[in-house]
Amino acid sequence: MPKALRWWSLVLILVLVALPGAWALPDPAGGIGGSGATPDGIGGTGIHPGGIGGTGIQPGGIGGTGIQPGGIGGTGITALGVIQRFGSIYVNGQEYALTPQTRYSVDGAAGTAKDLHLGDRVTVQAAAGGRAIAQEVRVDHAVIGRVTEVDTAKRQFTILGETLQANEKISIAVRDSNQSLPFKALQAGDIVSVSGLNRGSGYWLATAITRLYPADAAPARVPLLLRGQVSALDPGQDTLAVGATRLRVNGALLQPLRVGQSVVVRGTYADGRAQVESVTPAALAAQDVGNQVSLVGYLDRGDNGWTSDGMALDQNARTIYHNGDAADMRAGSLVAISGQVKAPGVIAVESVTFRVNPMDFDLPALPQMARGARGDWEQSENEGERPEVNSPEIERPDVERPEVRPQVERPEILDGD
Repeated sequence: MPKALRWWSLVLILVLVALPGAWALPDPAGGIGGSGATPDGIGGTGIHPGGIGGTGIQPGGIGGTGIQPGGIGGTGITALGVIQRFGSIYVNGQEYALTPQTRYSVDGAAGTAKDLHLGDRVTVQAAAGGRAIAQEVRVDHAVIGRVTEVDTAKRQFTILGETLQANEKISIAVRDSNQSLPFKALQAGDIVSVSGLNRGSGYWLATAITRLYPADAAPARVPLLLRGQVSALDPGQDTLAVGATRLRVNGALLQPLRVGQSVVVRGTYADGRAQVESVTPAALAAQDVGNQVSLVGYLDRGDNGWTSDGMALDQNARTIYHNGDAADMRAGSLVAISGQVKAPGVIAVESVTFRVNPMDFDLPALPQMARGARGDWEQSENEGERPEVNSPEIERPDVERPEVRPQVERPEILDGD
């Protein structure tokens, strides 16, 4: 073959090799046999690392749909507990990062990150996989209303007939202020909002108290809110009992209700009397089948087995028990539940931990430099509501902006890309 021809043949071969798609080589992260399928494996043509049988399942995804972790269809996390620490927020020992896309609500109304307080009882919906990113944070107060009795020695107080127990370290936040008050400052007539865990039969463990109005400055009409289970209905007398509280209501509000149903009662105080304006079913927290669930709450015995926070607990031979065993399941026990949503409102229980403190359960220790002189992150009543936060460096998503240190008073919000 002439030298010139051999030279042009070599050039032609090199051109063919360089042309995209000329050789239909399989993409190691995509299609097979030159299909050019994307890493999501559309049409079952591409095997993604972690995929199954060419379905393109993402880690944590479902049935070849390519759903990313945290997506719709049970690939995320639902946490029900109290805010234990800020930076971003810790609930049941897990940190949940807050971003500009995180949605907030307070008793059903739109809110912001500034509405979050230490001890608030929240429901967090988060994306799974890697760092947990909070998609929604919902604050649900146990009761809002006028304090009728205070027992300082027992650290108990009463609102709407409900008895609330405060622990030794809880202080009283003051609305729209950084001020906090010791429990002994609470007085009958004060209007407060309370977050807490329902112990049943009209008893609550208070985890956060905010004074909305002092007794001597309360307006003529103030809000009323009560969560709990319907304990009695009397349509003939137009009365409703929720927990230990008996209320007179419009008979039309009673028609859709049933005993044992979890509800939210809303209304106002006017001229010293409670006026009920609405009674609605409580929102079901764990609905997405397949979601991981973390719950700290009290056990209750329902008609069909154990429940907590209005959700049915489905135990089985694989359920693991910590600090006890299955025989220790008793009504009124405070437990931590870990599991998966089996059906809306039903948790397939993977583990049960007995004898927990909701404010420090599974909470990672702060480094010595971040602790106070007492070696404890929690503030006493005289030191104020919030701890001094000098959190350790936390691994963050790759962003171009410099890392922003968390503020003492508010949870940290991650910058979006």
